[in-house]
Amino acid sequence: MRRDPEGDEVVISGSNQDASQSQSRDIRLKLLAHPDRLLGIQSGRFTPPILVDIDPVDGVCNLDCEWCCQAASRSSRPTKFMSEATMNRLGSFSRDWGVKSWRIAGDSEPLLHKGINTLIGSGSESEIDMGLITNGVYLERLTPDSLAKLDWLGISLDAGTGETWSRLKKSPASNFEKILDNIADVRSKAPTLDVAIKFLRWSSTEHLGKEDFGHGLLPVIEPSTTEADNSNDVEQVKEIAADLGVRAIIKNAYPRDFADKYRFTKCHATPLGGVFDASHTFHLCCDARGIFVLTDDYTRDDWQEMPRLWGGERHRELIDSIDPRKCVGCAKHAINEVLESHLIVGDRSEQLNFI
Repeated sequence: MRRDPEGDEVVISGSNQDASQSQSRDIRLKLLAHPDRLLGIQSGRFTPPILVDIDPVDGVCNLDCEWCCQAASRSSRPTKFMSEATMNRLGSFSRDWGVKSWRIAGDSEPLLHKGINTLIGSGSESEIDMGLITNGVYLERLTPDSLAKLDWLGISLDAGTGETWSRLKKSPASNFEKILDNIADVRSKAPTLDVAIKFLRWSSTEHLGKEDFGHGLLPVIEPSTTEADNSNDVEQVKEIAADLGVRAIIKNAYPRDFADKYRFTKCHATPLGGVFDASHTFHLCCDARGIFVLTDDYTRDDWQEMPRLWGGERHRELIDSIDPRKCVGCAKHAINEVLESHLIVGDRSEQLNFI
C-alpha cells in the first residue's frame, strides 16, 4: 500500500500488475515528459492539449451518485449520442492535431453508447493512448479487441456491499453484483490490462455533494437526502480488488472547504486538456462542461475549427474569465499550483536554479 500526493490510498492487488505501478504516481512529475507544452504555457503560445476527454454520451446516466460533480452539467444538456462518423474522425483528427491521449468518460456513462467499440477502434488506429472510466454496469459492451486497445480501465465502484452501493447510487443492489461479475469477465479476457476499482470515500456532512457543483451558472441540483457515508466499506473494497486480481484506488471526495485551500490564483493548466462531447461542443475544462465553451461545433470547416481557435483571442479570454475560487472541485489543482509557483510566477524564494 502507498499514498499518492493528495494522501489518497492506492492499493496494488494482483500479480499481473506491472512493477512500475507500485512506484510513485505523482501526476506533477508527468509534466517533465512534456517540455513543449510547458514552454507553450509559459510563453502564451499554446500547443495542442496532451489529453482530451471524449464524451460519447451527453446528458444522461444510468446512475445518480450522491457526489457526482457532473450532475449539474448533465442536467443542462439534452441527451445526445456521438455519431459513428464523428467517432471515426476523432482518432485521425486528434493524431494530426497533436493530442497524445484520450480519457473516455464524460458527464454521462460512456458505455450507454452501444457503438463504444467504434470509438476505441478509431483511437487505436491513430495510435492514441486511451483509458476509460465507467460505472461498470455495461462493461459487457467492451469487446475483447477493445479491451486489448485500452491502456487502462477504471471502474467507479465506491462501495463494498450492494446495500451501500444502492443507497449512494440510486440503483438496485443487483447491479452491484453484476458489476463484480463484469470485472471478473474483463480480467479473464484481458489478463494484462491495468484495471482498477475506484473508491471515493464520501460523507454527506464532510464532502461536497452533487448540488455543490456548477459554478452558480448551471441548473441547481436538489441537495442529497442521504445522511450516510461509505467509509466503512474501504476494507471490503480492498478485499474485492484482491479477489478479482485488480487494483483498488481509494480516494477522498472533495472536502467542503476545498477551494479555500488552493495555492494558485489562475487556471494555468487549462491548455493541457479539454473535452470533445457528443454534441460537437468543445469545453475547456472537464470540471466545467457547459461553462467555458470554446466552440459549439468542433467539426466546422472540415474539422479546422479547433486549430483555428486554439491559442487565439477567444481562447485566452475564456481562460482569463476562470475564477478558481468558484471551481469548488478542481481536478488539476496540484498541476495549477506547481505551474504557478515554479513556471509562471517563478518565485525566487523557490531557488529554482539550485537543482
